[in-house]
Amino acid sequence: CVFTDAATHLIADVNGYFPAGSSFVPLVPGRLLETRVGAGSTVDGLFWQLGARGAGSTTELVVAGRGGVPDDAVAVVLNLTVTGPSAGGYLTVFPCGSAQPTASSLNFVAGQTVPNAVIAKVGVGGKVCVFTDAATHLIADVNGYF
Repeated sequence: CVFTDAATHLIADVNGYFPAGSSFVPLVPGRLLETRVGAGSTVDGLFWQLGARGAGSTTELVVAGRGGVPDDAVAVVLNLTVTGPSAGGYLTVFPCGSAQPTASSLNFVAGQTVPNAVIAKVGVGGKVCVFTDAATHLIADVNGYF
């Protein structure tokens, strides 16, 4: 099912699948991060209304033990959204406690709202890190785990 709260055209692209017997466990989507003040809460009220993330900042997001993700998950599937960036830039998602890679996970332009699906290894403390090189609001919904 696809829900929209306003009339719009929809496009759905399939990027792949996980075969039966894989270690992927799908979840009902759950919000784990919402930095906008006044926006709906996260599944547990944590990582909510943090304000825009600053340029050059890294947000450490606890994913283990939240939204149906068990404490021993090794990776999570996230839908990561940027909204209201002050300038064009990129996000990089990586396991906390590891060196930040040079690859981007999501690219955006000033003022844009854009999502991207990301599979991220869970790092130290059950966290994934989100680096942004331009000030922006972040939203993260979990869709599954390994």
